[in-house]
Amino acid sequence: MCQRSDASNVDAQAQELQSTENAQICGREQNTPDIDETTEELVPTGTASTGSAAKKDTAGHEASSFRQPLAALLKFYLPLAASSMLMMVTHSIVSGAVARTLYPTIALAAYSASYSVAQVFESPCYGLNRMCLTFTRGKKSHRKAAQVALMILGVLISMLAIISWTPLARMILIDVLGVSEEVYSMAVPSMRMFILWPVASSVRSIFQTPIVMKKRTVWLTINMVARVLIMFLAAAILPGMWPVGPVGAAILMLGLGTEAFLAFVVSKKGIEPLEDEGPDELIPTTPVILKFALPLTIASSVQTLGRPIITAALSRTVNPEVTLAGYQVATSFSFIFAALTYNIYHMVIIFVKDSASFKQIRRFSATLGTIALVCLWISSVPQMGTWIFGSVIKTPPEVIPEALKTLAFIAMMPFMAAFAEFYGGILMLNQQTVWVTAAKFGNVITSSLT
Repeated sequence: MCQRSDASNVDAQAQELQSTENAQICGREQNTPDIDETTEELVPTGTASTGSAAKKDTAGHEASSFRQPLAALLKFYLPLAASSMLMMVTHSIVSGAVARTLYPTIALAAYSASYSVAQVFESPCYGLNRMCLTFTRGKKSHRKAAQVALMILGVLISMLAIISWTPLARMILIDVLGVSEEVYSMAVPSMRMFILWPVASSVRSIFQTPIVMKKRTVWLTINMVARVLIMFLAAAILPGMWPVGPVGAAILMLGLGTEAFLAFVVSKKGIEPLEDEGPDELIPTTPVILKFALPLTIASSVQTLGRPIITAALSRTVNPEVTLAGYQVATSFSFIFAALTYNIYHMVIIFVKDSASFKQIRRFSATLGTIALVCLWISSVPQMGTWIFGSVIKTPPEVIPEALKTLAFIAMMPFMAAFAEFYGGILMLNQQTVWVTAAKFGNVITSSLT
């Protein structure tokens, strides 16, 4: 949307942008899809003649021209999946390091509690990543999306800082989540260090966008490898140097900060710069981007409310420290395989353009979810799980049985997440972020009732 100083034109701009081709909004020349509710076909939202031709000839060249060879899909997606899986490995690195502190069970429970609170304010940064990816098609649009992302970031870190440095921390951790005094005293320093979490995540989200748009996703894997190495080094040193400090939060922030810095460097020096928009291309305005982004960020925060709800429930069990520690260890491990599905949205944005490509990417997504499901079920077998949690992650012996029970229940998570990511991407392609928010609310309500 061409920027104008006249504020009265904002509504007209929004209407004009909604009628513009989704491809222009998503930064691609090709048409983006809508779903025909009766035939489950995708039809382009460009010119009427193009849409009609695609709809009439779904068996012909028009409907099949956007299907990609499997090699092309793997070349794009495997680096993304590898980086996400490595990211989840880092959470197990953190759990293993915390388990080697002076009071491992209490420290693990404190890390889990502080993590669950801080994640409510960090999770919208993943929505910022999708917002930047959706609206970026050149230098100016990326700059505008980054400005909106920084506005939202300012609100997030302010809210987390207020909670972490005021009596609200005690109210949330003890009165709401129900942690003990011992856990509370170790959770507060971690929560204060987690103020850096949204900052690093937002920087990473902003500067990863040009890398993905240029399809240079291998850089994301390289950056993640560097993050893992830094975290391994920190995990080897910090438990001995800081036996009762916020070791887990410090390790995570060191790793994420490294990844964010490298994303900035690569976007500036390692890839071709984004092109300048043409004189006739429309630059989205701040109100238009916020209209898209706010439901998405709210949805991300709402989804993470499920974790504090679960933490509060587990804090009221017979042995809350062991139960919370087992939940933290099991979920950290499960994320390694669930991470296979975390970047399906990128596949939807880049490759879904018609009915044939819609079905192809949906099958690809289902396959990813099935692979992750099988891996988690195998890992929950007592013989295998005891070796993983005891010998590899170095979990305290009293926590292992609880971790295995938790893992068996959450093994279905990646399969369901694959379809949630796929259809969520389709909704966002069609600017229907409000339905994504509604789905997240349903998730939290179900968790609360159970």
